[in-house]
Amino acid sequence: MTSSPIDTSDISRTSSLSSTITALVACITPMIGLLYFCALTWTYKFSRRNPRPLNKTSGVRLQRYAPLVYIFLVLSSLAEVAISSWLILQYRFHHNYPSIVVRNGTRFILFCASWTSGIGGAYSVLFLHPTWSRHPVSSIGTQALWVFITWIFWVAGAGTINTAIPTLLMRGQCDGIAYCGQLRSLFGKENY
Repeated sequence: MTSSPIDTSDISRTSSLSSTITALVACITPMIGLLYFCALTWTYKFSRRNPRPLNKTSGVRLQRYAPLVYIFLVLSSLAEVAISSWLILQYRFHHNYPSIVVRNGTRFILFCASWTSGIGGAYSVLFLHPTWSRHPVSSIGTQALWVFITWIFWVAGAGTINTAIPTLLMRGQCDGIAYCGQLRSLFGKENY
Protein backbone atom coordinates (compact mmCIF):
# COMPACT_ATOMS: atom_id res chain seq x y z
CA MET A 1 0.00 0.00 0.00
CA THR A 2 1.48 3.33 -1.01
CA SER A 3 0.65 6.60 0.59
CA SER A 4 -0.03 9.63 -1.52
CA PRO A 5 2.31 12.55 -1.02
CA ILE A 6 0.92 15.66 0.63
CA ASP A 7 0.37 18.42 -1.87
CA THR A 8 2.44 21.25 -0.42
CA SER A 9 1.32 23.70 -3.10
CA ASP A 10 -2.22 23.73 -1.64
CA ILE A 11 -0.88 24.22 1.87
CA SER A 12 1.41 27.07 0.84
CA ARG A 13 -1.33 28.66 -1.28
CA THR A 14 -3.77 28.55 1.65
CA SER A 15 -1.13 29.92 4.00
CA SER A 16 -0.28 32.72 1.59
CA LEU A 17 -3.95 33.55 1.08
CA SER A 18 -4.52 33.54 4.84
CA SER A 19 -1.59 35.93 5.36
CA THR A 20 -2.84 38.21 2.61
CA ILE A 21 -6.35 38.32 4.04
CA THR A 22 -4.94 39.06 7.51
CA ALA A 23 -2.95 41.98 6.09
CA LEU A 24 -6.00 43.28 4.22
CA VAL A 25 -8.19 43.16 7.33
CA ALA A 26 -5.43 44.89 9.31
CA CYS A 27 -5.22 47.67 6.70
CA ILE A 28 -8.87 48.16 5.82
CA THR A 29 -10.20 48.43 9.39
CA PRO A 30 -8.07 51.47 10.37
CA MET A 31 -8.89 53.09 7.03
CA ILE A 32 -12.61 52.77 7.77
CA GLY A 33 -11.99 54.22 11.23
CA LEU A 34 -10.06 57.11 9.68
CA LEU A 35 -12.89 57.82 7.24
CA TYR A 36 -15.30 57.85 10.17
CA PHE A 37 -13.11 60.33 12.06
CA CYS A 38 -12.84 62.57 8.98
CA ALA A 39 -16.63 62.68 8.60
CA LEU A 40 -17.05 63.23 12.33
CA THR A 41 -14.47 66.03 12.39
CA TRP A 42 -16.09 67.78 9.44
CA THR A 43 -19.52 67.54 11.07
CA TYR A 44 -18.16 68.71 14.43
CA LYS A 45 -16.52 71.77 12.86
CA PHE A 46 -19.67 72.52 10.92
CA SER A 47 -21.80 72.26 14.05
CA ARG A 48 -19.46 74.65 15.91
CA ARG A 49 -19.77 77.25 13.12
CA ASN A 50 -23.57 76.81 12.96
CA PRO A 51 -24.73 75.93 16.49
CA ARG A 52 -28.29 74.87 17.08
CA PRO A 53 -30.21 76.50 19.90
CA LEU A 54 -30.56 74.40 23.05
CA ASN A 55 -32.94 75.49 25.77
CA LYS A 56 -31.99 73.21 28.65
CA THR A 57 -28.75 72.37 30.40
CA SER A 58 -29.54 68.68 29.89
CA GLY A 59 -29.59 69.33 26.15
CA VAL A 60 -26.16 70.94 26.35
CA ARG A 61 -24.78 67.95 28.27
CA LEU A 62 -26.38 65.53 25.84
CA GLN A 63 -24.92 67.46 22.91
CA ARG A 64 -21.47 67.31 24.52
CA TYR A 65 -21.30 63.69 25.74
CA ALA A 66 -23.51 61.65 23.40
CA PRO A 67 -21.00 61.82 20.52
CA LEU A 68 -18.39 60.30 22.85
CA VAL A 69 -20.67 57.32 23.44
CA TYR A 70 -21.18 56.93 19.71
CA ILE A 71 -17.42 57.17 19.09
CA PHE A 72 -16.85 54.39 21.64
CA LEU A 73 -19.56 52.24 20.02
CA VAL A 74 -18.19 52.73 16.53
CA LEU A 75 -14.55 52.08 17.47
CA SER A 76 -15.30 48.97 19.53
CA SER A 77 -17.59 47.60 16.83
CA LEU A 78 -14.89 48.22 14.21
CA ALA A 79 -12.58 46.09 16.33
CA GLU A 80 -15.25 43.40 16.41
CA VAL A 81 -15.62 43.66 12.62
CA ALA A 82 -11.90 43.07 12.24
CA ILE A 83 -11.77 40.10 14.62
CA SER A 84 -14.91 38.38 13.39
CA SER A 85 -14.10 38.87 9.70
CA TRP A 86 -10.63 37.48 10.28
CA LEU A 87 -12.10 34.46 12.07
CA ILE A 88 -14.64 33.85 9.32
CA LEU A 89 -11.96 34.00 6.65
CA GLN A 90 -9.71 31.61 8.60
CA TYR A 91 -12.62 29.22 9.02
CA ARG A 92 -13.35 29.47 5.30
CA PHE A 93 -9.81 28.77 4.14
CA HIS A 94 -8.76 26.20 6.75
CA HIS A 95 -12.16 24.59 7.49
CA ASN A 96 -11.24 24.29 11.17
CA TYR A 97 -14.22 25.88 12.89
CA PRO A 98 -15.24 24.10 16.12
CA SER A 99 -18.81 23.62 14.91
CA ILE A 100 -21.22 25.02 12.37
CA VAL A 101 -23.01 26.87 15.17
CA VAL A 102 -19.78 28.67 16.11
CA ARG A 103 -19.14 29.59 12.49
CA ASN A 104 -22.69 30.91 12.07
CA GLY A 105 -22.51 32.71 15.42
CA THR A 106 -19.28 34.40 14.31
CA ARG A 107 -20.99 35.45 11.09
CA PHE A 108 -23.85 36.90 13.10
CA ILE A 109 -21.38 38.77 15.33
CA LEU A 110 -19.88 40.21 12.13
CA PHE A 111 -23.36 41.36 11.12
CA CYS A 112 -23.93 42.88 14.58
CA ALA A 113 -20.60 44.69 14.49
CA SER A 114 -21.23 45.99 10.96
CA TRP A 115 -24.73 47.08 11.96
CA THR A 116 -23.40 48.87 15.03
CA SER A 117 -20.50 50.60 13.31
CA GLY A 118 -22.51 51.64 10.27
CA ILE A 119 -25.63 52.93 11.96
CA GLY A 120 -23.75 54.20 15.02
CA GLY A 121 -21.46 56.17 12.73
CA ALA A 122 -24.43 57.60 10.88
CA TYR A 123 -26.20 58.51 14.13
CA SER A 124 -23.12 60.27 15.48
CA VAL A 125 -22.97 62.44 12.35
CA LEU A 126 -26.74 63.01 12.39
CA PHE A 127 -26.61 63.91 16.07
CA LEU A 128 -23.89 66.54 15.62
CA HIS A 129 -25.11 68.17 12.42
CA PRO A 130 -27.27 71.23 13.21
CA THR A 131 -29.88 70.72 10.47
CA TRP A 132 -29.83 66.92 10.15
CA SER A 133 -30.37 66.55 13.89
CA ARG A 134 -33.90 67.94 13.47
CA HIS A 135 -34.91 65.04 11.22
CA PRO A 136 -37.23 62.42 12.81
CA VAL A 137 -34.61 59.71 12.20
CA SER A 138 -32.35 61.58 14.63
CA SER A 139 -34.91 61.70 17.44
CA ILE A 140 -34.18 60.28 20.87
CA GLY A 141 -36.96 57.72 20.47
CA THR A 142 -35.52 56.41 17.23
CA GLN A 143 -32.06 56.21 18.76
CA ALA A 144 -33.44 54.37 21.79
CA LEU A 145 -35.19 51.89 19.50
CA TRP A 146 -31.94 51.37 17.56
CA VAL A 147 -30.02 50.79 20.82
CA PHE A 148 -32.61 48.21 21.94
CA ILE A 149 -32.55 46.32 18.62
CA THR A 150 -28.75 46.43 18.58
CA TRP A 151 -28.63 45.07 22.13
CA ILE A 152 -30.92 42.19 21.13
CA PHE A 153 -28.67 41.38 18.16
CA TRP A 154 -25.51 41.35 20.31
CA VAL A 155 -27.11 39.18 23.00
CA ALA A 156 -28.32 36.70 20.36
CA GLY A 157 -24.87 36.50 18.74
CA ALA A 158 -23.04 36.10 22.04
CA GLY A 159 -25.58 33.54 23.20
CA THR A 160 -25.15 31.50 20.03
CA ILE A 161 -21.39 31.23 20.42
CA ASN A 162 -21.58 30.70 24.19
CA THR A 163 -24.14 27.93 23.74
CA ALA A 164 -21.98 26.16 21.16
CA ILE A 165 -18.80 26.38 23.29
CA PRO A 166 -19.87 26.75 26.94
CA THR A 167 -16.29 26.38 28.24
CA LEU A 168 -14.97 29.21 26.07
CA LEU A 169 -15.07 31.85 28.76
CA MET A 170 -13.62 29.68 31.53
CA ARG A 171 -9.93 30.02 32.31
CA GLY A 172 -7.79 27.40 30.63
CA GLN A 173 -10.59 25.60 28.80
CA CYS A 174 -9.45 25.95 25.19
CA ASP A 175 -8.74 22.29 24.51
CA GLY A 176 -9.42 21.49 20.88
CA ILE A 177 -10.81 24.91 19.96
CA ALA A 178 -9.10 26.53 16.99
CA TYR A 179 -8.56 30.28 17.41
CA CYS A 180 -9.76 30.20 21.01
CA GLY A 181 -8.04 33.48 21.87
CA GLN A 182 -9.72 35.26 18.99
CA LEU A 183 -13.10 33.81 19.92
CA ARG A 184 -12.56 35.04 23.48
CA SER A 185 -11.69 38.49 22.19
CA LEU A 186 -15.12 38.62 20.54
CA PHE A 187 -16.45 38.71 24.09
CA GLY A 188 -13.84 41.22 25.27
CA LYS A 189 -12.25 38.48 27.32
CA GLU A 190 -8.50 38.59 27.84
CA ASN A 191 -6.34 35.71 26.71
CA TYR A 192 -4.55 33.79 29.41
